[in-house]
Amino acid sequence: MDFTKRFTEVVVVLDHDEPDIFTPAAVTGAYVSLANYHRAVLFLHVGDMVATATLDASIRQAQDATGTGGKAITGKAITQLTQAGGDGNQIVVIELRTEELDIANGFEHISYLLTVGVANVEMAATLFGIVARFKPVPTTQYDEIVD
Repeated sequence: MDFTKRFTEVVVVLDHDEPDIFTPAAVTGAYVSLANYHRAVLFLHVGDMVATATLDASIRQAQDATGTGGKAITGKAITQLTQAGGDGNQIVVIELRTEELDIANGFEHISYLLTVGVANVEMAATLFGIVARFKPVPTTQYDEIVD
């Protein structure tokens, strides 16, 4: 990233889940196109985890925004977090390059899958598009930008 550019000029929020306490369930983000970006990053800010809680997270791919053909991307899943293992209050990141998608079969949309197991987990998730093909990137996902 060029040191003269603002973060918001080169990084776009593609999807997010607000900070909250998540109960045991699967949380799936919206499938979003990576056609305008060379890379994506899933940023998880994990807070408190109940003693028996587990958290799995991965990035998935699909052929369109409705999730057609949705499937896992090899190597794009975190090691399961557990409160028993002392994994609460962590920042976890999954990075993805577009060449890791199954482009030959028309997969250019991605989503995240967060699976909270057994007990509650406090967390927030943000999926960023980075290395834009066209600049500047849209800033509509940001509530305020202070320059």
